[in-house]
Amino acid sequence: MGNRNRLSISFKKEHQYIYDHLQGVSNKSDYIARALDVYISGGGQSPVSIEEIRKVVLQILKEQGNLPQTFTQSPSAPPEHLISEEDVDLLSQLF
Repeated sequence: MGNRNRLSISFKKEHQYIYDHLQGVSNKSDYIARALDVYISGGGQSPVSIEEIRKVVLQILKEQGNLPQTFTQSPSAPPEHLISEEDVDLLSQLF
């Protein structure tokens, strides 16, 4: 264990939910390192989207058996019969 690099981190109040979530993760170092590895390995490619990070984090939690039921559902999409404000603006410009 002598060859470990140590780092102490703190969280602002606005990131309290992240801190709270990490309290339930057994191997916080591995969890954070894997998430950052995915983020950094984007290299010269386009930036990693929030959804891609979310998928990786959920996969890691699932593999570790730490996935709460509330996180298993994807964010709900708007019902198909509703259109977004952007779509309304686009249709207004076209017609």
